[in-house]
Amino acid sequence: MFDFSFAELALIAIVAVVFIGPKELPVVIRAVAKAMRAMRSLAGEVRAAFDELGKESGLKDAAEEFKQDVTMIRGDDGKMYESYQLPKKDEH
Repeated sequence: MFDFSFAELALIAIVAVVFIGPKELPVVIRAVAKAMRAMRSLAGEVRAAFDELGKESGLKDAAEEFKQDVTMIRGDDGKMYESYQLPKKDEH
């Protein structure tokens, strides 16, 4: 999630011990971990709500239909073909 090197983590630990104190450090770490879990949970709920909204609005179906339409092309014979396939000459 975060890109911290060992040196950066060590510096954060030293600053935390100096400013927070060794007795209160475990309490602060637990509080930060609890807050991060809550934020992840909230982000998951928001993502699920947007996914549900997309399903209800039909946006996902429209996107799939658009994707299929983009990959299809109408041939001279009026049939739909995948854009990378050419109709065979003997099908007329």
